[in-house]
Amino acid sequence: MWEERFGESVYVPLADRAFADVLKKVDLTPDQVDHLIVTGLHARAVGSFTRRAGVRADAVVDNLAKTVGNTGTAHFGLLLADTLDRAEAGQTIVVVVLADGATAVALRTTEALPARRAALSVAAQVTGGRDTLRYADFLNWRGRLTTEPPRRPDPDAYAAPPAGRNTDWKYGFTGSRCEDCGTRHLPPARVCRSCGAVDHMTPERLADTYGTVATFTIDRLAFTPSPPLVAVVVDIDGGGRFKCELTDVDPDDVAIGDRVEMTFRKVNTARGIHNYFWKARPVRAAGSTKGQEA
Repeated sequence: MWEERFGESVYVPLADRAFADVLKKVDLTPDQVDHLIVTGLHARAVGSFTRRAGVRADAVVDNLAKTVGNTGTAHFGLLLADTLDRAEAGQTIVVVVLADGATAVALRTTEALPARRAALSVAAQVTGGRDTLRYADFLNWRGRLTTEPPRRPDPDAYAAPPAGRNTDWKYGFTGSRCEDCGTRHLPPARVCRSCGAVDHMTPERLADTYGTVATFTIDRLAFTPSPPLVAVVVDIDGGGRFKCELTDVDPDDVAIGDRVEMTFRKVNTARGIHNYFWKARPVRAAGSTKGQEA
C-alpha cells in the first residue's frame, strides 16, 4: 500500500511483463482474451494496467468493488468464480494479480463447464446478501472495537494436537457410517451406537449435505461472536443429528423445519488463537431459505 504514484510506477511494469509472458506462452494476443480479471489492493495500479492491457472493453471483468468491495487474498478467486458463472466453453480467461509483484495465469474453459457450475451463482449470492449488519458489530468482529464480553467464563484456547487427531472431522465435517447396520455417526465413532460393531465404519464427508432444524433455543447469555446465540439441533439428510450454532439468521425468523446447510466459521478467539468449526446457516436460495431440497 505504497504512495499511489510510486506504487503505480512499480506495479504496472511488472503487470505488463507478466501479462505479456503468459500470452506468449499460450500463443495469444490481447484482443483474443475473452475475459480479463485484474485485482490487487493498489487500486490505481490495477486501474492503470487494465486500461493499457489492450483487451476488448467487453472482456474486462467487473471487479465487484461497488457491491462487494475488495476481499484481499480471496478476491481473484471470487472474480474467477463469478466469471465462470458466465463464461462459455472454449473461452480464454486471464487472471492478473498485483500483490507482492505481479502474477498472471491463463485458463481455457472446456465443454464440461456448464455441468460443473455451482447451483448458486456469485451474482445471486451478492444480490441475496443482507445489509443489516451494524457498523459497531463490524468493528467488533474486526478487532477494532472492544465491547463487554458475555458474563461467562472465557472460552478455552483450542490446541493443535486435537485438531491434528481429528483433521477430517474438523475441516471436512466427515462423519462415519456403520457398514453393518447403516447408522451414521456425528462425530465419527469407532463403535456403532446401534449395533455395537467395532471398527466397521466408512467415512462420509457431510460438508455439502443439507439438514433440517429439529429444535432450537435462543441463548442471550452464552458466548458467541454474534449474539444472541441461536443453538439448533439439525437432522442431517441421510441420517445423523448434530447440535451446533445457527448463523446468518435473524433469531425471530428461526423455525422448526427450516432447511440449513453447513458452513465453516470462526467459533471464538482465546489468547490470540482463532478457532474455527462448523455452524449451520439457512440454505442460500433465490427467493427463499425454507423448504430447499438437498
